[in-house]
Amino acid sequence: MENKIAGAYIPELTDEMSLCNELYSKRCHDELKGIDRHEIIVKICDVIGSTPENLHKAEEILDTIKYDVAKYILHHEYCPETKNEVRPKFLLWLDGKAEPEKAQELSNFIEKYLK
Repeated sequence: MENKIAGAYIPELTDEMSLCNELYSKRCHDELKGIDRHEIIVKICDVIGSTPENLHKAEEILDTIKYDVAKYILHHEYCPETKNEVRPKFLLWLDGKAEPEKAQELSNFIEKYLK
């Protein structure tokens, strides 16, 4: 069975799909990660202004909001419209990265009352 997302057909995804392709070495994977990060930083600079000072500011912006953006996309863009499911463990991890204070509060509550 296939899904249609934004006009493209993709095969049915399984729970065991990994975004880290084992065909690439760790060094190659790290290089691709750096390239993707750089492209995002450049796009942020395009919005705030392409000056050397803003390059560092764009990097700070990315580091500050990256998990919040991913959380927003998964919760509000990816899941509702396409009826795709995301593993709960991943969503909990992402929520913890986006809002670490709330994640710690939840962990404390669980530790105190539910264990």
